[in-house]
Amino acid sequence: MTGIAFRPALPGAAPAAPGATAVRLPSTVTRRAFGDAVHRLAFAGATAHSVVTDPRHRLPHEVAGRLTSLIGAPAGWPGHRVLRGLFAGLGEPGPTRTHWSEPTGPADAPYDLGLALIGGLLGEVFGWTDQQDGRLVHNILPSPGQETAQVGASSTAALAWHTEDGFHSERADFLLLVCLRNPDRIGTRLASIRDIGLSGADAARLGRPQLVIDPDDSYAPDPREADHARGIRTVWGTEDARCVRYDPSYTRFLTPDPEFTRAYARLEPAFERHAVEVGLAPGDLLLIDNDVMVHGRSPFPPRYDGTDRWLKRVLVRAVGTGRPARPPQERLEHGFGQRRVRPAARPS
Repeated sequence: MTGIAFRPALPGAAPAAPGATAVRLPSTVTRRAFGDAVHRLAFAGATAHSVVTDPRHRLPHEVAGRLTSLIGAPAGWPGHRVLRGLFAGLGEPGPTRTHWSEPTGPADAPYDLGLALIGGLLGEVFGWTDQQDGRLVHNILPSPGQETAQVGASSTAALAWHTEDGFHSERADFLLLVCLRNPDRIGTRLASIRDIGLSGADAARLGRPQLVIDPDDSYAPDPREADHARGIRTVWGTEDARCVRYDPSYTRFLTPDPEFTRAYARLEPAFERHAVEVGLAPGDLLLIDNDVMVHGRSPFPPRYDGTDRWLKRVLVRAVGTGRPARPPQERLEHGFGQRRVRPAARPS
């Protein structure tokens, strides 16, 4: 099994955190037990939907306990964690598709199941009504015509720093990515708001509700709501527990405020200075704290021949994350008409 490639995102830059502190190495016993449990569920007809809704489609208690211990408390992560090779026993996933909408087949279905199961250990797995047809597990792969877009299906353009679904108050607390294929070790880029040395003055400026983040181009937003969005805070929390909500590619400033815009402009180069690239190998699982880390992706030339980089993603909402609560004003946001798909939610 090949290892994860951790490297500074800029030559000479210091990593946000030493790679070893972010990586957990599942034992052979744990990997085998997880793989066996996933394959048994798949054989029994389980789906990503059923493993978060049907009590019969759960991991065995002992396996769930091993994985929970391996994941650890998110408050103890350096903003992210990698479980190296956890999914390596799930088999060859089949050729990389050229669009997310191509149906899941028997070869990659175990990855959907496994990712939903891991997400369920952290909290509530959900999707979005207007993203990837409301699926709980998203395919992240390059698609023709999307090469330079600021969406997960891009390739030749770098995917800029962003908070996942930063436009929405009900965005994920945690983002999980499993690697099915990555022959060129294309880097997932990560940077923590807690590593950049944000000054108290800039934190105060960026705590003002001075901007709006619009939905990215993978959504079909309700245009009637675009002009009625509330201003949001870019950072919040205390000096030793900062959190961030950031997506400059889709940001609109609400008022001319030179101090604010200068403070905002300082974020991008600061993230670059303290960034790492994580070159995931097949079977690796990356867990990202969506309020602490911004992430992106290095550019790469797509092949469109079945061998391209292929990740799967789930989004998780959680309680008791161990970090500062999001600003209460977020509850007043309309979310641009986007609604969460919550199969595990109990009827009210």
